[in-house]
Amino acid sequence: MVGIVAVAACTPAEPPPTMPGPTPDSVTTDPIRRAGQEASNFFRRPEANKPAAAARAIADIEFLAANVPTDPVWRTASPTAITQLVQARNEGRAALNIPTSAPAQGVIDGLIAAAAALEANNRPGVAAALPRDIFRAGPEATVQRLSQPPRIRNAGPALAGLYRGSSPGP
Repeated sequence: MVGIVAVAACTPAEPPPTMPGPTPDSVTTDPIRRAGQEASNFFRRPEANKPAAAARAIADIEFLAANVPTDPVWRTASPTAITQLVQARNEGRAALNIPTSAPAQGVIDGLIAAAAALEANNRPGVAAALPRDIFRAGPEATVQRLSQPPRIRNAGPALAGLYRGSSPGP
């Protein structure tokens, strides 16, 4: 029994979630800063009937909530901003009926793939990107919710606080 516990303790932790590379209009290659900028752009003035943009913004919040607390460059981020990022992530998950136990990478991958499929008008691709074990409302209802777009009241304060309380380079 002791040998099993020792082996389990040596199992590496799950790596932090990742996002696709910079978009053509990104001004930075730092994935945290880029995700923050893109999410801020969306949540500053969320537009209805733009489900792909909403999916990307919610994926950005998911990525930030998972990565900012552990990234050594962002260790000076405001604890309040980090708490608000987690709250924003939870609000996004609640709005899309995503369980709190869902892995961040699965949520990010699903939303990014759904955004690409929506932009390509690929309905089968949207359905494949939003599996029911993560997106419990189903693909059609999830896209409808993204089209509203969901209200994530902690996104703006979290993103603003993130930059006020940090000092990473550009």
